[in-house]
Amino acid sequence: MRGRKKSDETRLAILLRATEVFSEKPFHEVLTDDISSRMGIGKGTLYRYFESKEHLYFATIVHGLEGMREAIEGCLIGDRPLEQTIESLVATVIGYFWERRDFFVLLHRHETKLDAAERADWERGRDELINLVAQRIAPEIRGNGVKINPRLAVEMLFGMIRSVCLYRDDSDRLADLAHLVTRVFLGGVGPALECAVAPAPVSRIKKVRG
Repeated sequence: MRGRKKSDETRLAILLRATEVFSEKPFHEVLTDDISSRMGIGKGTLYRYFESKEHLYFATIVHGLEGMREAIEGCLIGDRPLEQTIESLVATVIGYFWERRDFFVLLHRHETKLDAAERADWERGRDELINLVAQRIAPEIRGNGVKINPRLAVEMLFGMIRSVCLYRDDSDRLADLAHLVTRVFLGGVGPALECAVAPAPVSRIKKVRG
């Protein structure tokens, strides 16, 4: 026999501890020793479940998608105005990737090297999120006579979120970025720039509509 049989419990425990470690510092600063020490296991055991640090990192993201989906579903419930719904959703997604900004760079660089099942899980989870949001905004898009596929609109929204996650400045605040993305998505760049040139007082910023 080639070692002990893998267990779902051990794999889940590794994912949970790895998620903690990856959230504490940038990807390039994390060592597999950090994760194995946190668990009290040897690196050999770690590599039995995940062949590299990159694969483990991706696995934590895919695993976390379920939790993010539940949070997004919560954002879409109720009869709130579309602007409030979008801003809550944007803040949720940006917040999830706030300490995981390396993910998109690594995904682009290593996507072809990912295990087929792992990549399929990521793509399936992402598609489900896109569809959830598209279903929520579709009635308002059609009601306003906007001729755009709701799914394409959500892809554009998620593209903006991805750009914010990648290129935000360290001094940026999550709430401000979520508000900016929402304004640009619903009102366009022009109105958002006008608000930036003549910003409203902090106490009134949430009342500004793009």
